Amino acid sequence: MTRITSTADSSPAASAQDSAAGSDTPASRSAGHLIVAQLEAEGVERIYCVPGESYLNVLDGLHDSAIRTITCRQEAGAGFMALAEGRMTGRPGIAMVTRGPGAANVMIAAHTAYQDATPLVIFAGLIPTDHRGREAFQEFDLAGWFGTTVKKTLILDHPDEAAALVADAMHTAASGRPGPVIVGLPEDPQLITTQADTVTPRPVPEVVPIAAQIASVAEAVAKARRPVLIVGGERWDEQSSRTVADWAAGLGMGIIADFRAYDGIDHDEPHYLGALGFGSAPLTRKAFDEADLHVYLGCQRTDVSTNSYSIGCSPEHTIVISPDPDLHAHFGPVDEQIIATTRGFAQALTSTDATTSTDATTGTEATTASGTETNLPDWVTETRQRFQQWREIPAPTGDEDPAYVDMDTAFGEVRRLLPDDAIITYGAGNYSGWASRYLPVHSFPSVLGPRNGAMGFGMPAAVAAALVCPDRPVLAVAGDGCFLMNGQEFATAVAHDLNITVIINDNSVYGTIVGHQERDYPGRPEGTGLKNPDFAAYANAFGGAGFSVTRTADFGAAFEAALAHPGPALVHVRTDPAIRFTRS
Repeated sequence: MTRITSTADSSPAASAQDSAAGSDTPASRSAGHLIVAQLEAEGVERIYCVPGESYLNVLDGLHDSAIRTITCRQEAGAGFMALAEGRMTGRPGIAMVTRGPGAANVMIAAHTAYQDATPLVIFAGLIPTDHRGREAFQEFDLAGWFGTTVKKTLILDHPDEAAALVADAMHTAASGRPGPVIVGLPEDPQLITTQADTVTPRPVPEVVPIAAQIASVAEAVAKARRPVLIVGGERWDEQSSRTVADWAAGLGMGIIADFRAYDGIDHDEPHYLGALGFGSAPLTRKAFDEADLHVYLGCQRTDVSTNSYSIGCSPEHTIVISPDPDLHAHFGPVDEQIIATTRGFAQALTSTDATTSTDATTGTEATTASGTETNLPDWVTETRQRFQQWREIPAPTGDEDPAYVDMDTAFGEVRRLLPDDAIITYGAGNYSGWASRYLPVHSFPSVLGPRNGAMGFGMPAAVAAALVCPDRPVLAVAGDGCFLMNGQEFATAVAHDLNITVIINDNSVYGTIVGHQERDYPGRPEGTGLKNPDFAAYANAFGGAGFSVTRTADFGAAFEAALAHPGPALVHVRTDPAIRFTRS
């Protein structure tokens, strides 16, 4: 833990309150107001919070700030919203919570940001400094709780260091391998008047590889028989996506996406072969496993991408291109490591003219999304054709129970009606497989899902998506169990009149766990059944629009009406608990 301190004694809260009285100018203001000023200097547009008495002075500073305060209904929701913003923008999202209970609730967002490598800064109010170590009301050990789950813990112990502390937190969260940082704010230092001013934000430059490294990758690809590029992570943009896609096509590489990070590459690219992880296409896993060269860009070889280390673990050659010098979570061999960000790598491709094919690849003529003509190896073209077939909506088998909605057919309607520029969010559960299989995406950011498997992510992520990109429609796909873990944030969506549509797959069970039980303890279900509310009535109660669907034939009209509703809308879909996967 890093604690920013001074040799000066901190005043107790009562004295600090008196000290905070008076003018609030750059030459004389409270440390809490200086924190807000530094957040403004860092370009922060929104903070997500559940208010608390332990950081009232910061909230007071926000009252006069251009920073927008988004009041949430639970700290996990606030943390997930901030995390989603960080993933979409590449800049740290900001969550603010209070002391022990609030910090406990936001822990799930810290864990998600850590495992997902997403920039996030959490400000947690703390007890007064002179109360420490007495088991005071809501006291907790910040470093003890978060030390293994964040990149850095910071505590404000002196007001003069407030701006530097914020700058440190923002830089740490976004640099290297991005991740969460938590900043503890004891009550009394926030209130003390300081003469300190804001500091210059520390830049996070793109790390660009040298030409020799680009040439080394191209040489390895030229020697390979079945090279694949595995893409993931954040900080993509349209130009980077097209540059990387054209470069890979020119070298005859197939492109495979990492688990729940499949929006970096346009799915219309002729060499995009699907995503790894839970619910992936068998043909995608086969292409990954049979590749003799893995080039990872912005991600690494993990347990999820390798089906618990059972496929794709020992290709003949592995190259990892990542800003993380320590390669957290990477498993298996690394023959070459290039320290670079995704955008930095794309910049290097452009500057070295590496987008032109360097080999004599022959095969099938193809046109990339940018309009570049190329030839792709037959194995890439054949895999792509099978992937396209896998993404088609399979016809009903005739065995479907008419009392429930057939989700395969329903998602055919979703794909038909949903605009191409929609942002799709979901939490964790088998229900997400319908979205990941049937809904192609074309630009970053378009998909928000927790790579650590955290339930309850989809609804708050949708709120953040609608705030960050107000001109794009947002679709939150949820399971019944997943939704109710943070479904109260539907109220936040209503409060801000956000353009969000929610689909709830209600099969009245924790379906993923039921599947594990049936495999390991057949015929002995326990702890997985759910008694659900009327979710449409739930949405209506908050001031949104709710629609209930129990017949497949009615889904399209209900979803179309929900999309057309000016504000948050929810479609409650009753589904067969025995059907937990897309049709094969």
